[in-house]
Amino acid sequence: MKVIIEDEYLAELYKNGKTDGKPRFNIDIDIELGFIKRIIQIEQSQNTNSLRALKSLHFEKLSGSLDGKYSIRVNRAFRIIFRIEKEDNNVRLEVICIEELNNHYS
Repeated sequence: MKVIIEDEYLAELYKNGKTDGKPRFNIDIDIELGFIKRIIQIEQSQNTNSLRALKSLHFEKLSGSLDGKYSIRVNRAFRIIFRIEKEDNNVRLEVICIEELNNHYS
């Protein structure tokens, strides 16, 4: 699938493997590497069903203020939030951000 990363910090991190930019909050090298790994998994997937089949991703449709968006886990503490756009027979994922889950549940 095609992936577009909207967040400048995350886009540079994925493209170069590092960045001089500053994230919205502190993320360590394990989160950065996990993010890159997940984006590669998305790009190699044929469709969203193949992502859903990987239970470790915890692929889910979000609700409330995040209605219309989806997420997969980077690890137990962080998730990637994205939109799914469809054009003809092509699916594109637009990555919005990484969110820390302990802030989500408070």
